[in-house]
Amino acid sequence: MKKLLLPAAIIVSTLFQAQSSELLSTTWYLKKVIKNNTTYLLPQNSEIGTPTMTFTPTPGSSGTYTNMNSPVCGKSIWGNIFLQGMQPNHFVFWTYGVGNSQTCTNPENIDFTNQYVNYFNISSDSHDYQITNSGNTKNLVLTNNLGDKAFYESGFLATQESEASNVSSIKIYPNPVKDSFLEIKGIERIEWTKIYNAEGRLVQQNSADSRIDISGLSRGGYFLEIKSQKGLSRYQFIRE
Repeated sequence: MKKLLLPAAIIVSTLFQAQSSELLSTTWYLKKVIKNNTTYLLPQNSEIGTPTMTFTPTPGSSGTYTNMNSPVCGKSIWGNIFLQGMQPNHFVFWTYGVGNSQTCTNPENIDFTNQYVNYFNISSDSHDYQITNSGNTKNLVLTNNLGDKAFYESGFLATQESEASNVSSIKIYPNPVKDSFLEIKGIERIEWTKIYNAEGRLVQQNSADSRIDISGLSRGGYFLEIKSQKGLSRYQFIRE
């Protein structure tokens, strides 16, 4: 019987190591929070930007601890995780805290920030996590002991895609981009645009303009996110 159980134990251990490695090595982009069965979507504006959650080894800990950091609107949400105490799809903060500063003035941003802070600012420091794959994008869901959830994703798909069904008329050109400007066609009113690099990091944020100056970008592949009256759409382009 023990011989039959050994392969299963190895599989579970391998899956745990893969999940924990993905959790700690990925830059996670915050998308929404669910508290008391109410969903709070991340506001889409330049003031709140694109909040992330990252994990970095604690200096001087010889790999024993790792730091979690997830600032939103100037509020620093942080925690230390004891790596040897991690379990499959579960971790506990050894210490954690929330900063008091607030840099946002938009009421929508302030409300979302408070809900996100309240997700972490509870009596328990225990969290479950689940990572799933959707194409080339990884999705992360954290769940605290009250059943509240925080949702993240790792980045964007490597092909052109859209979250709205009515944005097929939107075009970006030229692609590849050989000069300094990228043009957007097919949108009457743009609210904002954001550019991410191939790792999903925000590298440029722009105002409502259909002509984007990308002269500051180095050569490589990027993703353009457009917020307009037609919805939210994402496109891949190459800077030559």
